Amino acid sequence: MNEPALAKAVVKTMKILECLSHEQSLGITELAHRVSATANSLHMNKSTVYRFLTSLKELGFVRQDPETEKYSLTLKLFEIGMSVLDRLELWREAQPILKEIAHVTGETVHLATMDDYSLVYLGKIESARGLRVSMMSRVGQSAPTYCTGLGKTLLAYLPADRVNDILKRGKVIKFTERTITRRPDLDRELASIRENGFAIDNEEHEIGVRCVAAPVRDNHGGVCAAVSVSVPTVRLPDKEIPRYRSIVLRAAEEISQRMGYRQTGGPAASSDGKPSNGKPAKSSRPRVARARR
Repeated sequence: MNEPALAKAVVKTMKILECLSHEQSLGITELAHRVSATANSLHMNKSTVYRFLTSLKELGFVRQDPETEKYSLTLKLFEIGMSVLDRLELWREAQPILKEIAHVTGETVHLATMDDYSLVYLGKIESARGLRVSMMSRVGQSAPTYCTGLGKTLLAYLPADRVNDILKRGKVIKFTERTITRRPDLDRELASIRENGFAIDNEEHEIGVRCVAAPVRDNHGGVCAAVSVSVPTVRLPDKEIPRYRSIVLRAAEEISQRMGYRQTGGPAASSDGKPSNGKPAKSSRPRVARARR
C-alpha cells in the first residue's frame, strides 16, 4: 500500500517553524529563501510565506518585531512540548505505583488526564484474574467525563466555566440506567467528590463495572490526572468500598508526591483544582496500603 501524500500546507508550516527555530529572527525574504533551500521540491515565494506567517502570528506561534518587521518564534511550541513532557513524566512516576495497586488488589488500574474536552487514558494495567472487567478503555483512547470515575474526578476540580464548556461540547449519553444525565444531579455529585476526595463510578458507563478514583496533583497543587481501580460489581459491594477508597487515595497521594506535591490536610479542594490546605513540596514516598485478597 502506498504511503499517503503529505499535506503541502502542513509541510510548509513545519518548514517555516523549523527555519525560525535556528535563528533569533528572520525577515520574509530570507525566510522564503531558507525554506526553499531546505526542501528542493518545496518552493515558497514571499507572498506565500507572508500568508503562512500571518496565520501563525494569529495563532500565537510567531511574533513580529514592529521596528525590524522580522519574525521570531514565541514560547507556544515550548509550552506544547512541555505538556507532552509532563505526561511522559507523569506516566513514568505513576507506573510502578499502578503496578503495585494491580498486584495488591488483583484488579484493573487506570491513569487518565484531561485532553481538551474529554479524558484520555495515559496508562492501564489489566487484572490477571480469570473474572475481570471487560472494559472498552485503551491507552490513548478518550472517554466521556460525566459517567466515569476518572472523568468525574477530573471535572470536580475544574473551574465551573470550564466544566460548562466541556459538558456543552459533547452529547450526554445515557450509557446505563445509572448514568447521571441531569446537570443538577451531576453538580451535586461533583461537589461530593470535592468534599470527600474520591469518586465512584457505580455502573454508570458500563454494566457490571464499579470504579473508585482519586485525583493526582502536580507540584503547583492543581489536579493533573486521576487514578482508579475498576472492579467487577460482584467483587465490589458497598461494604468493600472503604478499603478500595483507602488504597486509591494512598496511591494518588504517592503519585502526587512523586510529582512534587505534598498534601498537608484533608482531601477537600477548591473548585479551581487546588487544595485549600496543601502546598508544593519535595517528594516523600508512603506505600500503597495492601488489600485483602
